[in-house]
This record gives sequence, C-alpha cells and structure tokens, in this order.
Amino acid sequence: MQTYIALWLSVCCLTTGLTAGTVSESQQKFIAKYQSQKYKVAPEDALINTDAEPDLSGNFVDLYNGNNFDGWTIYGGEMIYEAHPDKIVGKVVPGEKSAYLTTDRGDYTNFLLTAEFYWKVSSNSGIMIRAKLRDSQDGKVVYGTQVEMEGFPDNQRGWSGGIFGQSAGGWYYPLWLDAHAEARQALKQEDWNRVTILCQGPMVKTWVNGIPAAHYRTEEFQQGHLSLQVHSGKSGEVHFRNVKIREFTDSFVDLFQSGDFSAWKRFDGAPVQAGWQIHDGVIFRGGLKPGSIVTKTEYSDFELKFEWRISAAGNSGIKYRVIPEKRLGLEYQILDDERHPDSKKLNHRTASIYDLFAPSESKPYKPAGEWNSGRIVAAGKRVEHWLNGEKVVEAEIGGALWKQRFATSKYSRHDGFGTWSGPILLQDHLDEVWYRNVQIRTL
Repeated sequence: MQTYIALWLSVCCLTTGLTAGTVSESQQKFIAKYQSQKYKVAPEDALINTDAEPDLSGNFVDLYNGNNFDGWTIYGGEMIYEAHPDKIVGKVVPGEKSAYLTTDRGDYTNFLLTAEFYWKVSSNSGIMIRAKLRDSQDGKVVYGTQVEMEGFPDNQRGWSGGIFGQSAGGWYYPLWLDAHAEARQALKQEDWNRVTILCQGPMVKTWVNGIPAAHYRTEEFQQGHLSLQVHSGKSGEVHFRNVKIREFTDSFVDLFQSGDFSAWKRFDGAPVQAGWQIHDGVIFRGGLKPGSIVTKTEYSDFELKFEWRISAAGNSGIKYRVIPEKRLGLEYQILDDERHPDSKKLNHRTASIYDLFAPSESKPYKPAGEWNSGRIVAAGKRVEHWLNGEKVVEAEIGGALWKQRFATSKYSRHDGFGTWSGPILLQDHLDEVWYRNVQIRTL
C-alpha cells in the first residue's frame, strides 16, 4: 500500500501549479485514508467544474409541500424528520443508522435541483440523487450517488458538494485537489448554505453557494429517487428548505401534432381563423388579416425548432415569452433580407433578436421561397437564435450589453421584457409565410 500511495503522490504532484491532478497539501492525509475505495476518480483523471452556477430563476417545482411528507418515505434508521411550514428539520437519534427521507418517485433523470441547508447542531448530511432501493433484512436500503453536505465537524475536510457512493463504494469524487480550494471554503457557518445540482445523462455537476464544486460522470446511476439524509452520529440537527427541482426532457412535442389548430388560439381566445391553414403538415398564413396566433400553453425555458419559408418581400416572425395583453415578446425575425425594406436595420434581419441583437453577417441564409430551419433556445437569462444549423446570435438578458441595447429599443418602457413566461406566437405581418415541423421541448 505504501508503494501505491507513493506512486500516486508522485503522479499527482509532478507540477506545482493549479492542475486537475494536484492534491492540495492540506488534503494529502486523505489519500491513505480513502485509498481502498476503488470507485473514486483518481486525481489525474478528475474533471473540473468551471461553469457558473446555473440560473435558478424560472419554472421550478417545490419538492416539499410545507405541510407533511406526502410523496416521501423514510428509509434506514429511526431518525427524526419534522415537517415545518417553511422547512424540514432532521434530528440525529444517537445509536441509530443513517436515515433517508426519500421521494416515492423513482424516475428522476435529467434535472436541475437546488436546496438550502442549515446546521443547528453540526452533523453530516447530503442529498441522494437518482438513487436506488434494494431489499435487506432491515428493510429497504437507499444506495447510489450522494452529494455530500458535511456541516462543520472538528475535522472538516471541506468536501461539501463532493460526490459520495452511499452504500455503493464510498467516495467517488472527493474535493481534495488544488482546483477545489475555493469550493472547500464555500460553506458558511451558522448560516443557510445553498447546494445546486445539475444532472444530464451521465454528467453530474455541483455548486455550493454559487462556487463550482464537483464534475463527475457515472454510467451506473442515471435514474432514481431523491433523498435528504440525516447521517448517524452522537448528535446533530440539520434543516432543509427551498428544495426545488426543474426537470428536463429529451423529447420534443410537435405543436401541430393533431394536424389542426387545437393547441392554438387567437389573442382574444377565439379559434384560429381560416386565413391560417394546414396542408400535408405545412402551416400556411394567407388570406385577409387572419391575425397572429399563440399557443394555449405558456413556456419560459425551452428549445424550439422549426422550418420556415417566406414569400418575396415578406415579413413574419416567431415571438416567445409573450405577454398576450401587450402582444410583446422576444422575437425571432423572419424576413426576405434581399427585398424587404426592414432589412436596412441589421437587428431587423432574419434570425435577429428583433430590435435588439443583429445576427452574424455570415449567417447561412436561404432566400425567399426556399425552406430554412430555425432554432430558439431560451434558458433562464440566456437566449440563442440558430439558422440552418448555425448559432447566429446570443444574448444574456440583464447583462451590460443587453441593458445598452434595450435602452434604445422599442421595448425600453416595458420592465421585465424577455423574462416573462408566455405562449409561442406565429406572427401575421400581412405577408404569406409557411411553417412546418414546429417542435418544442421544455428545459
């Protein structure tokens, strides 16, 4: 074992700079302690989370109802869980095994989860993510991936936000590298602490109070339950609040899958007029002033993909995050750039974030009469417009450049513009336009 540890240290410490494979001096003692845990990521192979914490605004679902534990079941030891209106309180019972307040749902896959922790009495805790259940003589065992939240024991390692294999091999991703130095100091004593967890496919990333912590990949645990842990010990009391989740889906929904306009309406709620028609999966706007149409469902964070064709000298667009009563929203401009006079303004051309951000001058644009493919990604404050497979413009709502452009735009009098939740709008601009394969998925 000593030879193995010495070899490992030599690999980890060949350089003195900040690298993924360098174990911090203060963390060297843990190499021997956890050397036998074969599933952990070796220091030289560790992926490093350098991403900013994801935007936590938008559509989240509270996992705790503020009243009782409906939808949850406690597994493991006889620890105490109390349901308070604004939080869950977990208390250690000396001599008992660790316990897990576990969601009855066991199909969580891709999601962004956030929660806050406060230790009234220092103890170990954490959140099980995509965990499994198995039978034992003592009942169900919760096992799998856990995001550590370790409180403030006297021998604190600073590994809150690290990844532990609960009843599944021990530490997977300890925070012992130089690259984790800031994360090890992120926890605040005698205060609430926020952990944020992003799971997408085999990838897991974590943040503690906004500081990047773990970046781990697992092919084994990609679907399962969520649990709030109260760890065994002589004493401890941990409080949980604001336990929220936003799930992602990989499946797109066709907004015209019924073959008609049953998922759409006019602004006033009336049925779509005859000037909008569908033939062989192609949506056509013609006739005399049929008016813009909107989805009956509202969206905030989503990915929308579609194909479109504009008439000669034509003008149309797709608006999103729309406030119907104001008929205002962000807009993916659709235009005959070669003939329509509005193309004189760069931020009015096809694929622009209309009146705010111009698309790339080298965008792969196909002229009027030909089919183009478009894509809109709206995720929190980030907005992207794509044209024929290429991202041609992006913006950060509320950023310095946004504020500058917004102040001189037609929208400047409308506070909160771009942040609203609202329907998708197909614009009637009195010109003929065609759409097909209009599909959306929520983010």
